[in-house]
Amino acid sequence: MSSPERSPSPEAESEAPPRAPQNTPEKPASPEPAMMALAIVDRLSQEDMAVDVKVVGGGVSGGEGDRGLGNGCCAARKAESGLGAVPGILRRRAVTRAAFGLRVSAALLSLVSFSVMAADSTEGWAGDSFGRYSEYRYLVCVNAIAFAYSAFQAYTKVHYLILKKLIIRRPISYYFDLSMDQVLAYLLMSASSAAASRNDLWISRFGADEFMDMANGSIAISFLAFVALASSSLISARNLFTWNSNATL
Repeated sequence: MSSPERSPSPEAESEAPPRAPQNTPEKPASPEPAMMALAIVDRLSQEDMAVDVKVVGGGVSGGEGDRGLGNGCCAARKAESGLGAVPGILRRRAVTRAAFGLRVSAALLSLVSFSVMAADSTEGWAGDSFGRYSEYRYLVCVNAIAFAYSAFQAYTKVHYLILKKLIIRRPISYYFDLSMDQVLAYLLMSASSAAASRNDLWISRFGADEFMDMANGSIAISFLAFVALASSSLISARNLFTWNSNATL
C-alpha cells in the first residue's frame, strides 16, 4: 500500500522564488510627425539666421536687436539671391533715360515752335506778321524760355554723366526742377491756348491763308512741348518724393 503524497510545507512554498512576469517587449513610441517637422523647421531657421548674420557682418545690440536682425536677414537674402537690387537699378536707369529724352524733346519742340512763329510773316499789301499780335508774341517768348530751360537741363545731365559733378546740389535741384517744370508747363499751355483762340477767331472771320497755316503749325508743336514738360514734371515730382522718403528713413 502506497503512502499518500505529502503536500509541500508552507515554508517551502514561501522559500520558492516568485516567477517573473513575462512581459512582451514594447516598441518605443515614435515621435509624432508634426513634432519632427517643427524641430526640423526650427533648426533650419536657426541655421539660416546664423548664416544671414554672418553675411551681413554686423552685430545686434540694445533694443534694436530684433529690428536689426530682421533687416540684416532680409538684406542678406536679397544680396544672395539678387532679386531685390536688379529691378531697382533697371528702374532708375529707365527713369534717367526717360528724363533725358523728355528734356531733349522739350528743347527741340520749343525751338521749332518759336522759330516757325518768328518766321511767320507775309509781304505785300495784305502782308502780316506775328509781331502785330500779342498772343503770338506771348507764344514766342514762352517757347524761347522753355527752350533755354530744357537745354540747360539736358546740359546738366550730360555734365553729370561725364564729370560726375552736380551743377545744382541736391535737394535744391529737385525743388528747382519740379517748380520750373510746373511753371513752364502752365505757361506753355496758356500761351498755346491763347494763340489757338486768336488763330481760330482770324480763320472764322477772314478764312485760312499761309500766315494762319504757319501759326497753326507753331501752336501744334507748342502743345507737344507742353506734353514733354508736363511729363518731365512728373519725373521731377517722383525724384523729389523719393529723396524725401529716403531722407526720413
